[in-house]
Amino acid sequence: MEDKVITIIRCPYSRAHLIKGQLEAEGIECFLSNINLVQPDIATGVNVKINKSDADRAYTIIENMKDNFGVDKLKAVKKLRDIRRILVPVDFSEFSLVAIDYAIGLAQILKAEVKLFYSYYNPVIDSDPNLDGQAYTLQMDSVISNLATEAKLQMKNLKSEVQKRIQLQNLSNVKLSYTLDTGSPDEVILHQINKYKPGIVIMGTKGRGESSYSILGSVTQKIIKNAEIPVLTIPEKSKFKGIDFENKVMFATNFDSSDFKSLRKLMTLVRPFNMNINFVHFSSEESLTLDQAKMDRLRKHFLKEYQDYKISCDTVVNENIVEGMQEYIAENKIDLIALTTHKRGMIEKLFNLSLAKKMLFHSNIPLLVFHS
Repeated sequence: MEDKVITIIRCPYSRAHLIKGQLEAEGIECFLSNINLVQPDIATGVNVKINKSDADRAYTIIENMKDNFGVDKLKAVKKLRDIRRILVPVDFSEFSLVAIDYAIGLAQILKAEVKLFYSYYNPVIDSDPNLDGQAYTLQMDSVISNLATEAKLQMKNLKSEVQKRIQLQNLSNVKLSYTLDTGSPDEVILHQINKYKPGIVIMGTKGRGESSYSILGSVTQKIIKNAEIPVLTIPEKSKFKGIDFENKVMFATNFDSSDFKSLRKLMTLVRPFNMNINFVHFSSEESLTLDQAKMDRLRKHFLKEYQDYKISCDTVVNENIVEGMQEYIAENKIDLIALTTHKRGMIEKLFNLSLAKKMLFHSNIPLLVFHS
């Protein structure tokens, strides 16, 4: 069973966000509840919730923050801004813009910075086998220089296009930047994650027909597997519906303890979007009785601890987990799939099945993956 969640402090919205940023910067997980979604900046009584086991550390940090003024307060605000970062790998295709739409929509609510990222060098380059070492090096330098020049031009054009979208939608809270790097796409994306330290990575996905120069598609799977932060993958036919649309997110669980950690992150992420969270376990006939008992216990726990969230708990019987997910998604009109990576769990089963790849990379449903 997961650690008990408690309210560590109740305070105005802006103060609550500042405390949340400071606690997370110190490695303490927390989320906010009881937020006025219409006018959050003037709301009072926002709850900052944490695990009970972190209470002593959290109390000390909050007490130290009470005297934070001037430079100290600016440092705390900076830490909060550092957490609000969204990285969006792109390849200048039309479906890159679909992922960007999700990023800027989320950034508007979270008052986050969006950084566009592109890897412009593919190591597989044809070369003249008759060239000596020096000539080969000169040829490679010339090719890379040309690629870099073209990539910078494309990125400037993309940033200009995204800024137009931001202005048209009156997204005043979005700060946009970009960067480029050379190397194998999956390696440089992971390097950029470690360097930039975003709170989430948002990637477009493209299945059949992708070229060897695309950073999307199969590379997305590598990022999901190796990144230690949430990764949101956006299918090319998906469309961001805005913050006023009431969405449904399906959180697929194996009752692993890491799922509860991911669930709290999910709550913080989707809270401004007024999402309904469908907490679902896909069971077999053999384990159904035990799984239903576990889910009933969790349902009572959620009703007690997370009263401000719309959470339903379901147990679905289907020996084929992918088939069960597809049927549940269709019947419940799910808008987002969320799950946690496990070494021998659900994500490995999904990515090892061709049907799952078809569902994840050829459907219209975004997938949000948390690292266990």
